[in-house]
Amino acid sequence: MKPRGRRAGRTALMMAGDAAVAILSFGLVVLLRRHVSLPGTTGILPLYKVSLGPLWLLGVAASALLALRLAGTYDEPRSSLKERGGLLVSSLLSAGFLVALFFLAGQAVPRTVLLLQIPLLWLGLELWRGLADRMAPIGVRPVLVLGSGEDARRAAVALGTGRITGHALMEWRQDLDAFSPADLPPGATDVVFASGRTEDRATLVGLLERSLEHDFDLWILPGLADIVASRVVTRSLGDLPLTPVLTRGAGFTARFLRRLLDLVLGVPLLLLSLPALAVVSALVVLASPGRPFLRQRRTGRGGRIFEVWKVRTMRTDAEKGTGPLLASEEDERVTRLGRVLRRARLDELPQLLHVVGGTMSLIGPRPERPEFVERFTREIPAYQLRHMLKPGLTGLAQVMGAYATEPDVKLRYDLGYLFHWSPLLDVFILLRTVVTVLKGSGV
Repeated sequence: MKPRGRRAGRTALMMAGDAAVAILSFGLVVLLRRHVSLPGTTGILPLYKVSLGPLWLLGVAASALLALRLAGTYDEPRSSLKERGGLLVSSLLSAGFLVALFFLAGQAVPRTVLLLQIPLLWLGLELWRGLADRMAPIGVRPVLVLGSGEDARRAAVALGTGRITGHALMEWRQDLDAFSPADLPPGATDVVFASGRTEDRATLVGLLERSLEHDFDLWILPGLADIVASRVVTRSLGDLPLTPVLTRGAGFTARFLRRLLDLVLGVPLLLLSLPALAVVSALVVLASPGRPFLRQRRTGRGGRIFEVWKVRTMRTDAEKGTGPLLASEEDERVTRLGRVLRRARLDELPQLLHVVGGTMSLIGPRPERPEFVERFTREIPAYQLRHMLKPGLTGLAQVMGAYATEPDVKLRYDLGYLFHWSPLLDVFILLRTVVTVLKGSGV
């Protein structure tokens, strides 16, 4: 677990000082080489070799800040950074970024500048961070440990004895039978779930739902099955592996990239679909009486209700006397033409309007009707987590599941996308969608 005790303005102060140290150390090295002939060199550095102009100095500062960010130096005090050599690693990374910057600008960085810059930057950062830690200490975050097993005990001991910098044990609750996530003690900024009991899964689901409000950060001490099934563990609590629960698919980067994809692909797809929609609507009118399109209430991101457009694939009296019913693979209410349209996914084409408009996305959980959402939320733990995402025209459940996949199984795919999103996963879903449409399969 990274020490992440917060103090207002600490990161901004650190970054400003780091940038100043990087610029100062680089400037001193360049000026030294311009005026002093060092042993082992052919002479002084010519003025045209390395510029100290504003743009170059900005590049020097950016290289150092990027290196320090990648090395994770803004979440730790100087004491732990010194122990793991974080500032030295950052200085070496910064030199690498400078080489890349010079290369892109069509220049060769003098070797002596780099050789002197690395130790000078490292020394400057060590001195500055020591001062900054006194000015703005990292602070301590209280941690609630949940669970009764050996891992939970080890976590509580590590936190209680002060071995985890920036964190302190607030409370260790072993009996989770009477524990409710709604009754979290005030002030708990981190919660570590360390229970492997099947009976405590409902508690974990409740914590997941509660964490949507961003009241606290949720961590899991994974078991062997979790380690095998998920990515490599890069965080720890003492010597215990620790996994942060991150809703990656709902983060800013994921939302930005999906929106960009919605516009880049959604607009041309919508334009290309207009002739097909005209033909399909005419066929629907000829095949069965009634309007070719219909609007249905669906639940979108954040639980908001919106009306979705679809090509009609059922009889106009399909829900007369029964109310809303989930469609099945051999649903008798579906017309013969409607069955073809569903297999080819042509009934979903009008939803490209929602994709371009921003109510939906190309990729995400399929939007469900509010009547079913209310029922599933009561019956299926964590069902409302899927509403952290915009509903999608296609999704992981649609390309991996069968048509009659049960709601709880679809939810697992949706949550897999939410917690393990990556740009490559979006590419995979889009490619599988093409295959699914051509095969006439999927959900």
